[in-house]
Amino acid sequence: MMKKVILILLVLTLFLAVSASAEDGSSLLGKPFQDFTVTDIDGNTFTLSEALKDHEAVLINFWATWCGPCRNEFPAINKVYEEYKDRVAFIALSTEPKDSNDIIKAFRQENGLTLPMGRDEGHKLYNTLGTKNIPVTVIVDRFGNAVFFQIGSFRTADDLSRTLETFLGEKYTETAVLDSVPADTSTVALPVSPARALRMENEGAQKAAIHVKGKGLEETLYFYIVNDSTAHVIAEISASDSASDVIFYTAEMGYTPLKEMLDPARSVLAADVSVPEEGYVAGALMDYNKMVYGEGDPDMIPFYIARSSGEIDTFVDTLKASGYSEVTVEYETETDAGSKADAYIIHVLDQNGDPVPEVCVNFCTDTACVPCESDENGTIVYTGKPDVYHVQIIDSPEGYSCDESFEMYTPKTYGEWILRLRKD
Repeated sequence: MMKKVILILLVLTLFLAVSASAEDGSSLLGKPFQDFTVTDIDGNTFTLSEALKDHEAVLINFWATWCGPCRNEFPAINKVYEEYKDRVAFIALSTEPKDSNDIIKAFRQENGLTLPMGRDEGHKLYNTLGTKNIPVTVIVDRFGNAVFFQIGSFRTADDLSRTLETFLGEKYTETAVLDSVPADTSTVALPVSPARALRMENEGAQKAAIHVKGKGLEETLYFYIVNDSTAHVIAEISASDSASDVIFYTAEMGYTPLKEMLDPARSVLAADVSVPEEGYVAGALMDYNKMVYGEGDPDMIPFYIARSSGEIDTFVDTLKASGYSEVTVEYETETDAGSKADAYIIHVLDQNGDPVPEVCVNFCTDTACVPCESDENGTIVYTGKPDVYHVQIIDSPEGYSCDESFEMYTPKTYGEWILRLRKD
C-alpha cells in the first residue's frame, strides 16, 4: 500500500492491513466442508451437521483477540447474526492458543457481542483452509458444501447480508459458489459536492489541520474540537467518487456506507459520533476499495474529534515522539462546501459506476411534472426554478431496473446527486 496507508495504520489504527480475497481456500469451494464439533464459551456444543438440520446455512469466522480487522468486523457480523440467527447458524472460532474461554468472554462483553464464540483448539479446522491469515469467513450451504471463502474483514453488515442472501430461500435448490461479495444494487440517490469534505455541525466547532513530515512521509490530518458529547458530522463526496465504495469509518462505529448516512429530508450525509471526555475519536472518510485493493486513496480524509484543544497538543507530542520530525498545526475556518450547481443535476450510474443513458425521471411539484432524460454520459439536468421537487424514475433502458419504492425530494436550492440503478 502507499505511504499514506502506513501513516494511517500507525496513527489512526484503521486496521486495513489484510485485504479481502477468495484466492486462498478456493479449492474448498463447491465441495463438502468437513464436519466438526466444538464447545463454545457458554458450554454449548456446536456441530456443523447438526446445525444444518435446522438452518439454511452456517457461517464460520476465524479470528483472534489481537486481530484489528477481526475486531472491526465483529459489529457487522453481530448485527447480521441477530437478524439471521433463526436461518443461519454462526460460530466465531479463535485461532489464538492464548485466547482462553475467559479471555474470549471478556472480549465478547467488552465489544457488546452476542454471537456464539469458541476456540479452534490446535488449529484443527483452521489448518484445513490453506491460509495463514485472519480474519477468515467460510459459509457452508444447506447441502454441506463450502460456497463462500473470504480472507479479510467484511466492510459492513449490508455486505454480509447480501452475501448470505445468495444462499437462502426457496430458490436456492443447488450449490452455487460465490467468489466475492455481491455488489450493492439498491436504488439510492446521494448528494454530491465540488469535492470530498468533512465538517462538524456543532456550534463553535474548531478545525485544525495538522501537517506531518518525517519518516519519508508528508501528510495532513484533521483534528476537530467540539464542546459536546456528540459530534454531528456531515460528510460530502464529489461526483467523481465511487459512491458505493466511499465509507465513513470510526473504530466505535465500524465501516458505515454512505447510504446509511443519508438524511433525505435535508439531502445531506450525516452521522452522530460519540466523543469521549478524554482522548479522541479517530476515523476516516475514504474509498474502501482503493485502500484495500488498490494503491491507496489520495482523497482520503483522516480525522480526529475531541472535546478539548489540549488533546491536539497531546496528539502532536505523540507524533513527534514517534519520529515525525516536523509537525505543525494550522487552525482553519469550517466551511460548508455544498453543491455549487446552477441546476438540479443527477448523475445516473449502475452498480459498477458506469453511466446509464436514457433514464427518464419526473420532477414534480403539487401542480405539474416535468420529465427529463439522462444523456449519453448518464447526466440529467433540470433548470426549472428552485423548488422542492418530488423525483421519481418513470422509465429505464432495457437491462436496467430500479427499486419500485424509490423516490427523492430535492431541497429548495439547486443541487447535484449520484443516482444508482441496477444493471440486471
